[in-house]
Amino acid sequence: MAGRSGRRRGRRAKLESAEDSPAKTSSSSSSDGSTSRTVHRKIPISRLYPPLEEEEEEEKEEEEEAWAESDRRAMRRRLLDIIHRYYLDAISRLPPTELRTTLARGLLVGGYCFGPLHPVHNIIFNSLWYATAYPLGGHIHTGSDSDDDEVQALLSTDGIVRICYRSLDGLLASLRNCCPSLSTGDALWQLFSSGADLAAAIALANGTSKSGGLRVMSSHGLAAFHLGAKTARHPNPTAFAHFASSVLPAVNAKHNIVQFLLMNHGLSTEDTCRLSNLLVPALPHEPPLSPLILSPRVLDQIATRKKQFKDTRKQVLSVVNMALQDNYLLSGEQLMLHSVCGASLLKEEGLNDYYHINFLAHHGVSGSVVGTPVLFFTEATILASDEISILLCVPVDPVADIGCCFACETNKKKVVHPFYNEYHGGREFQVDEVDFSDFRNPVDVDYIFFDADRDRAFASYLDDSTDH
Repeated sequence: MAGRSGRRRGRRAKLESAEDSPAKTSSSSSSDGSTSRTVHRKIPISRLYPPLEEEEEEEKEEEEEAWAESDRRAMRRRLLDIIHRYYLDAISRLPPTELRTTLARGLLVGGYCFGPLHPVHNIIFNSLWYATAYPLGGHIHTGSDSDDDEVQALLSTDGIVRICYRSLDGLLASLRNCCPSLSTGDALWQLFSSGADLAAAIALANGTSKSGGLRVMSSHGLAAFHLGAKTARHPNPTAFAHFASSVLPAVNAKHNIVQFLLMNHGLSTEDTCRLSNLLVPALPHEPPLSPLILSPRVLDQIATRKKQFKDTRKQVLSVVNMALQDNYLLSGEQLMLHSVCGASLLKEEGLNDYYHINFLAHHGVSGSVVGTPVLFFTEATILASDEISILLCVPVDPVADIGCCFACETNKKKVVHPFYNEYHGGREFQVDEVDFSDFRNPVDVDYIFFDADRDRAFASYLDDSTDH
């Protein structure tokens, strides 16, 4: 018992050290912020996403674990930061034209970071596969569908955060399937120490090399990825498990697609088409489903919510365009928007109508993009006359600057903030002040990409909710 307690103290000391400085892996993350206020989140809607049996068993196990709840919270927070950085990296590599059409849905609905490869590569290939294999079918057209190309540049902030949370859930389930002796706390520690890389975490847990971890993952692949996908609420866990355990490794072995990503940071439209054809040589056969009849109330609710999201997108894009103009006037540097990948509206007392926004932008020369996109942070306020005032616009480093604004964190909005600049809403906070548990609420992605052919559970939820 004393030995177990000693191990716990040793792990906590390591974790506290890691909280104060970047982890010694290629996927570390750090930092804290400065100054005031909070935002309260809504209660999750458990009716739509009921607890899984695995989660209930996990809660029972956690009562007997050597890890303190504060340790698990701290590790979850850091892992979510690491995973969020992977998504920003993956987004920066995808062509903006495809992001604004098909790939946003592939990324936010099926682009999980777990699989047989590095997390960034998993995100890209899983997104391409899902977008190609399961194109939006029974789309409900509304008056808000006529978004222009620029408005589509704003990716759902809640969608990005939710896919981060669900990816972490899937990673934990897959790792514990491959290494059954690990407790939840131990699994979190192995993932944290390995930078959320599943094969590396398996190797670390077993005391073997990365190749040894890959062999263990290969032997457990189908079951581990199916459990991971089910836990992460993938739309089609069975298909994903087959893709991740068989199709993706085979395509990589034959066509060396990982090496292609290593040699080409930014993908072109032609690159994504080629990769999609390799990953999905033929669309999977799906038996026809009976037409889903939606009530007028449900159709009206979808249309109303989509219009709200479109209006928000327009306001955020106005802020970003103003920030780009201000940057040009101050520095003479031309920036060309790639995508908006984080937006948080702070509406607490003293922080009314402040925006914290992340966007990716290329340096431009004579109207042509140069190099890879750079991540920027901007803080702006919307004045009573709808006039926009840009308070700050600076490039940020996701490795050094991620996750340091209390107001955004409590609002569950992942926005990378600068470490050396002051902004409103930021302050140092204890990990137990913020809820890093599941992210279950229906979000804008569920309405924007609503597919009447596949999203029948969500349609039933909408139908039930309109009765009250």
